[in-house]
Amino acid sequence: MGLLWLIVGLLLGFVVGVLPGLSTSNTAALLLPFSVVLPTEQGLILIMSIYAGSAFAGSVPAILVNVPGEAGSAVTALDGYQMAKQGKAGVAIGIARTASTLGGVVSGSLVLLVIAPLGSLALRFGAREMFIVVLLGIVVVSTLVGKDLVKGLLSGVAGLVLATVGGSPLSGQSRFTFGNLQLLDGIQFVPALIGLFAISEMLLLIGSAKPAGSSKGPAGESSLRKDLRDAITGTKVTFRHSGSVAQATGVGIILGIIPGIGTGVSNFISYGIAKRASKHPEKFGTGIPQGVIASEACDNAVGAATLVPTLALGVPGSATMAVVLAQFYIQGIQPGPKVLVDHGPQAMAAVLAVIAASILILPIGIIATAPLVQITRIPVKILVPVVIVLALTASVSYRGSLFDLGVAIAFGLIGYLMRLHGYPVIPLILGLILGPLLEEHLSRALKLANGHLLYFFSSPTAIVLWSILLAVVAYLVVSSIRQRRRLTPDASLSADADAEAMR
Repeated sequence: MGLLWLIVGLLLGFVVGVLPGLSTSNTAALLLPFSVVLPTEQGLILIMSIYAGSAFAGSVPAILVNVPGEAGSAVTALDGYQMAKQGKAGVAIGIARTASTLGGVVSGSLVLLVIAPLGSLALRFGAREMFIVVLLGIVVVSTLVGKDLVKGLLSGVAGLVLATVGGSPLSGQSRFTFGNLQLLDGIQFVPALIGLFAISEMLLLIGSAKPAGSSKGPAGESSLRKDLRDAITGTKVTFRHSGSVAQATGVGIILGIIPGIGTGVSNFISYGIAKRASKHPEKFGTGIPQGVIASEACDNAVGAATLVPTLALGVPGSATMAVVLAQFYIQGIQPGPKVLVDHGPQAMAAVLAVIAASILILPIGIIATAPLVQITRIPVKILVPVVIVLALTASVSYRGSLFDLGVAIAFGLIGYLMRLHGYPVIPLILGLILGPLLEEHLSRALKLANGHLLYFFSSPTAIVLWSILLAVVAYLVVSSIRQRRRLTPDASLSADADAEAMR
């Protein structure tokens, strides 16, 4: 059954990847109510295989019609589309397939080696240390996701405030329910997550996106024999540039471990590093294999590496990892330093799913490439209503409650307004998920402290964690001051220019 859900998730990921506007996190959120009824391992396999499949599939429309299916695939289009215009579209897709496979397998294998020793540290984490870890995760994600530090923090604080709705975890006393019995259990984060991700994305897509169906791929790409021949050629070309694969994979692993970076930023960084390291940087953007490799190997490497902060610290490394985090909590599993001790098989299943899905990208991708091209021609006027209906159905099916339907719609509108004004939604959902956990660990730690606040600083592990938190806050404050100083001269110059124009 695990292999079956792996293949199903991979195929769903292929479909998601080629459709602009339908991101991996949206689809994972839609499938969350369904994955809950599956055994924990199979539910995680389904979501992680969607992640791996969409990371590769986004390169197909990027190469064929210059329409990236995923944010990270925008970098793939820089050289992939140029190769397609030169009649090498099949080879470019073959390179993307092989680079995605290598990046995912190498990164996933390294994660297996790194994440296991973290379990030995689990016994050092009590309520005091877990409180600091959760607080650190909320601060890091709130400040790294999005362009504005203040907006990220406000979004995270809003999530923490919403997490207080419902019964107190200690006394059971109701808070902010306003007499509504449906709120006694708090705001359910599954319909909230569906609204913030899927519904808000579709509302934005209505006015901003256009169908990708007006373009046509190169003739003959539907031939399975030609696809196979081009795939073999692309594989050979990729292995001839093994140094580029290793470099892009390394960049993806390092950046994937840092929460909030994401594949879009990581791929651009990987492309920039590859261009600087090249003996012929002027060829980048003209249709060279190294450009496609730099993007695709990094893309899947990031997907596996984001599991490290998600599983070891309970801090999601990306939007899709926020859904994975929700999957753990729904199943009664608390991600964090102790997850490998208490729920090792489930954690390892998620990592192994990335490795297995990355391997299967190679054979299944060859067969699925031609049909995937046709999917890019689905008009937005059909895509948006279908996704919204699926989102609303998924929110109701989670608990069979119409109240959750209202929650999904409300959070969809909230997410839409937040995105319009530049507020990131990931800190909000993270605060909503981790808020009860933060309150629980703080309450337990205060009881153990018996009124002595020095208890929070009385262990070596706690001191190290506090030092990391202070270092992060100091770095963010300094970066904010420097950014403000850089913008101030630009603003004054702009004002002088406006005044001169008025004269």
